[in-house]
Amino acid sequence: MSDVYESLVSIIGEDFVSNRQEELDFYSRDPGVMPPHMPDYVVMPRTTEEVQQVVKLANKERIPVVPKGGGLALTGLVIPLRGGIVMDMKRMDQIIEVNARNRYVVVEGGVSQGILKAYLEDNYPDLRHSVPEAPPIATIAANAVLHGQGRLSQQYGFNSDMVNGFEVVLPTGEICKI
Repeated sequence: MSDVYESLVSIIGEDFVSNRQEELDFYSRDPGVMPPHMPDYVVMPRTTEEVQQVVKLANKERIPVVPKGGGLALTGLVIPLRGGIVMDMKRMDQIIEVNARNRYVVVEGGVSQGILKAYLEDNYPDLRHSVPEAPPIATIAANAVLHGQGRLSQQYGFNSDMVNGFEVVLPTGEICKI
């Protein structure tokens, strides 16, 4: 397993890979009632390429990967039931593009609802956006995947209905734009 740790460090950097007990313990649970399950490693990628390399390594070594946004799910979705790698997306926090005319934004996987809301209110005060019935640390990606609701849901549907696309890393490491 130390080879895996060294490989993760070479991909992401020593400051953003951990196998220390206190950090593994933190990532072993969510706010729900499921019992904790320890991951083997925690990584915090900054780029899609780093995600891609970690996923390729995990696929080669047959190690499960559990992505984590805000970690708010009460249902065990971010608990590493079979150990493996927890991929904390918090460093992928960039708002890449806002197109007010066509009413869309492009964000990275770790952007939270609170960060986006504050950014839009400061820079695009006339642009309406859906704020979910979730805490501000909930990520845009997780809210969409969980079919979240917001204050525009009655008019435009669930937050997942308002997603126009995703860029995802498949288990093989391929990048797919949907």
